[in-house]
Amino acid sequence: MDMQLRASTTTWAGPAARARGRARTEPRLARGTMAGQRLGVYELKGLLGEGGMARVYLAEHTAIERLVAIKRLLPELGHLPAAHALFLREARIAGAIRHPNLLEVFDFGYDPDGRPYFVMELALGDTLAQRLAHGPLLTSQALDVAIALTEAIAAVHRAGYLHRDVKADNVMLARIDRRVVPKLIDFGIARRLDGAAGDAGDATEGVAGTPRVMAPEQVARDRVDERTDLWGLGVLLYEMITGHLPFDPRASARDDMLAVVTDAPRPLPDDVHPGVRAIIGACLRKDPDERPASAPALVEQLRVVQGAYLAARGMIARGRGRATGG
Repeated sequence: MDMQLRASTTTWAGPAARARGRARTEPRLARGTMAGQRLGVYELKGLLGEGGMARVYLAEHTAIERLVAIKRLLPELGHLPAAHALFLREARIAGAIRHPNLLEVFDFGYDPDGRPYFVMELALGDTLAQRLAHGPLLTSQALDVAIALTEAIAAVHRAGYLHRDVKADNVMLARIDRRVVPKLIDFGIARRLDGAAGDAGDATEGVAGTPRVMAPEQVARDRVDERTDLWGLGVLLYEMITGHLPFDPRASARDDMLAVVTDAPRPLPDDVHPGVRAIIGACLRKDPDERPASAPALVEQLRVVQGAYLAARGMIARGRGRATGG
């Protein structure tokens, strides 16, 4: 299968926020990109972003005046049955799982040229990768995001799927009711946990994932399971705390994958909370058997560390208050 069809189909990477840590609350649209075209009951308003397999448009349901996002297969892939199969698989998986930290998919169709598209909730904001371009998060923020995403992954696993591409580019920091809500996106290379027949693409796809963040077992094409996604969550937590990935960038994707298998992660700064350090270390074990057993188990560990961290911060704050007579 062509490498392009195995690549992640992330399509949300737009301009970074102007202010540090501030999510976009208005869509930024590319001009002259099919605005006014109709797809069934939806009218396209403009292009939100583009990835390896698809474009995402801002659109409006013309009857109920609801703004949505529409993901549509690229024209150059429209003649490829394998691309159609992968796109339909992504829509089915994303549409089968409901969770506050996942984007809801609620419609599917074909344009006049026979290209598939699916309709999902509109999430306005920046990706976590865009936010991290401005520097690391506070520990309290990183733990909040990690807990939300781990709960989302637990829902994915309960539904019988693996995401396989947990990374900062695939996390939207959506602005909803004046809150920033992390949303895990892009099920382009997701697969069924049981590896059942009919899971399109898995039989011949080779190495699937993003080289610098994929788990060692993905690189080696060994058996993957729930703990593969926990590696991705460990990489995310490391990146949120430090502002960079655990492994030094190499000259090529092949070298990046080799580093994941053979190298130890770059040391964490000395001031990283011990509980956070322990969780990152556990998630980034090369042997999946040494990682947390499941996403729910990891959520519990994260909550314990979060409680300990907040309690310690409260004690420090109270101590400072006494020292200053506050």
